[in-house]
Amino acid sequence: MNVEIDPEDEVAFRLDVAKEQLEAAMKRFGVEDWVGTVQASQLTAENAAKALIAHFHLPSWTRDPSDELRDVLGGIPNDFRGEIDALIDIVSALAPEHGRASYGVPAERITPGRL
Repeated sequence: MNVEIDPEDEVAFRLDVAKEQLEAAMKRFGVEDWVGTVQASQLTAENAAKALIAHFHLPSWTRDPSDELRDVLGGIPNDFRGEIDALIDIVSALAPEHGRASYGVPAERITPGRL
C-alpha cells in the first residue's frame, strides 16, 4: 500500500495538533496537573517543529525533531532565524521529558507524579 501525503495537509495537521496540545497544556496548568502540563507542552513543541519541517519533507517519527529542523534552516527566511533557533532549543530540552512524564524514572522507582 503506497500512501501519498500532501505536504500542505501535513503542515496543517501538525499545526492543529500543536494548537490542541497547547490548549491542553494551559488547561492542565490551570488545575496544577504538572505531569499533564509537561506532556502536553512537549507535544506542542514537537508538533510545532514538525509543522515547519513538513514544508520541506515528511517529518520523521521522533520526539526530538531538533536536528531535522536544523537541516531545513537553509530554506527558512533569515527573518525567522531567532524564533526557529528558540524552537530548536525548546524541542531539544523537552524531548527527554516525554518519557519521564510518561514513565517516571523506573530505575529509581520515581513515578511521573513524584518528579
